[in-house]
Amino acid sequence: MAGGTSVQARRAFSQTLMEDLESSDSEQLKPLRKLNDGVAGYVFDLVPLRATRVVPMKDTSEVLSDQAHGALNSIMPSPDDHSHADDTARLTTLLQASLDCLSPNTLRIVNSARSPHEILRLIRDVGIDVFDAHWAQRAADIGIVLDFRFPVPENPSVASTNCPGPRTRHNGKLDLGHNLYDAQYAHDHSRLASSFLDAFSHQGGFVNNEISGVRVCPCAACSPARPADHLRHSSVDRLSFPIEPENSKTNLVQPPLKRSYLHHLLHTHEMSAHSLLVMHNLSVLDAFFDGVRKVIADVHRDYEQEVERFLNMYDEDMTVCDEAKLLWAQVERARGKGRLTREKIKQAESSLGTSVEL
Repeated sequence: MAGGTSVQARRAFSQTLMEDLESSDSEQLKPLRKLNDGVAGYVFDLVPLRATRVVPMKDTSEVLSDQAHGALNSIMPSPDDHSHADDTARLTTLLQASLDCLSPNTLRIVNSARSPHEILRLIRDVGIDVFDAHWAQRAADIGIVLDFRFPVPENPSVASTNCPGPRTRHNGKLDLGHNLYDAQYAHDHSRLASSFLDAFSHQGGFVNNEISGVRVCPCAACSPARPADHLRHSSVDRLSFPIEPENSKTNLVQPPLKRSYLHHLLHTHEMSAHSLLVMHNLSVLDAFFDGVRKVIADVHRDYEQEVERFLNMYDEDMTVCDEAKLLWAQVERARGKGRLTREKIKQAESSLGTSVEL
């Protein structure tokens, strides 16, 4: 939807979609009578809207600091810039200006929402129908494993037995997940998310991915599927992977991967770490949207009240993202130094015996 950050321009663009086509155009565009008749959905990209916001003046040191951290900020929006409700309120005004004169029954799509808090507000205040998974994927890039639920459970400790939950910040709110680059997870052998169960511990005891209202995370990290068969290269392998009868009722899923294991993968630069984090974060996001749909469809639940409970429970400043970006940068910097050292050694070895003494 065009119009930039001008309310008048956005309204003018929407009005052109609803105007009757001129006779010359209507002949070419039959059976459309208006441009809006051929529109399947309205798409809003929040990135350019945020990029053109009015930014307060900064001193020289702050500008230099911003330039130095530009690469980090490109991975995930900085909490200092995009963590407040007034930013979402400004975007809401622009989106509503575009939609005021348009059909309420046409699909409404938003790209690049910055947090589940913003998603909930845009659903409540604008009626957005579809969001992309940009935020959850970017969180995986910097080593964050998501750990939150919507609606907020009445008893949050039900699923967190022997599994530490997210950190509580100074404002009394919980992080949205865990920064697995942090050294505190080097010996944390818990499953990834305290808000979800794993299938291995409860297989056969849940229906529709839930046990007593607690969802089982189906991702490959929390509920890895048991392979159909193991490759046996010798008779010795049978000691580790014995041949099982066809009617065997062995476990169909394996134990969940641990936070300490993902921490290790991240620090050793294994690509599988990010693949596993993305799969888990998308599963959490899928459960989040499933919860939104159930609350909206339940006539006995107040969606606005559930949104407020979520906003009061989880930290919208996303301080965990700031910390994760810094640790991610440190690990990447160390990786670069190691690569340069290896290249120097390789170059030195390749030049041995090639020099000529004069």
